[in-house]
Amino acid sequence: MKEPKLLIYIVSYNRIEYTKGTILAIDKIKPNNSQIIICDNGSTDGTREWLDENQERYQLGIIKPEQNLRVGGAWTLLTRYYKPEDFDYILLLDNDCWILPDTSWFEQCLEIFKLDSKIGSLGLFKERKPGYFAKEQIFDSSFNNKVKHNKIEYFDTVYYAGARLDKFNIWHQTMFNWPHKFIGDKIGRYYNSLGVRTIKLHPGMIVDISTYDFKNKNHIDYNKNFYETERDIKEYERVSNLSLNKEEVLKFVKTNFGESHLKFIL
Repeated sequence: MKEPKLLIYIVSYNRIEYTKGTILAIDKIKPNNSQIIICDNGSTDGTREWLDENQERYQLGIIKPEQNLRVGGAWTLLTRYYKPEDFDYILLLDNDCWILPDTSWFEQCLEIFKLDSKIGSLGLFKERKPGYFAKEQIFDSSFNNKVKHNKIEYFDTVYYAGARLDKFNIWHQTMFNWPHKFIGDKIGRYYNSLGVRTIKLHPGMIVDISTYDFKNKNHIDYNKNFYETERDIKEYERVSNLSLNKEEVLKFVKTNFGESHLKFIL
């Protein structure tokens, strides 16, 4: 059987330390038949220079639009470079998404896709503890469809974050003429209109590291802006009430990613 071809697509804008951590983390666990491509949305903090210097080391494909296209624009731009049949799957990451070093994550995801040919996307559900994402049953009253795998029930959803694994041809068809700069649940609803199932959970675990950035004293304000302005979602309460234990977070990062990753958040 042919090994599936995976495109790993990272969208970055400044926050160079997060970007370094994201690339280092995924490079350690990427499948053999995969390609990392990063779209830098006009960074001014040295990100582009760092990417150029490390392009060969991490075998990066680099796209450099002259202006900040936001996530939606960066995704649409990628469709101009590739055809729907060029890859089987696409892993979509923001530049602060660190996947934990579990080399079996992609195989686990493929098992979920095999349960139903209509499944086109596996999206993350985020917990408030650093590095923890739900795999247990979480009921979504809007949807009744679900699949069961290894005694875990996975529910359909339209919620979409910038960290998910999609079938490439469906994603390409959707994004080729996508009219919005933002993503949100519009993509999930469009998938559903095509009869494509969008599953809320997948076995991969990703750390949204900007939430735990102790080097940036303004990270709470940043998250407020991200949730309220960038995403137009009134969820600041979940950020301001976030209980962060610095030592717990540092221990988690050191244990899972190694001491070298501490410099990205300290």
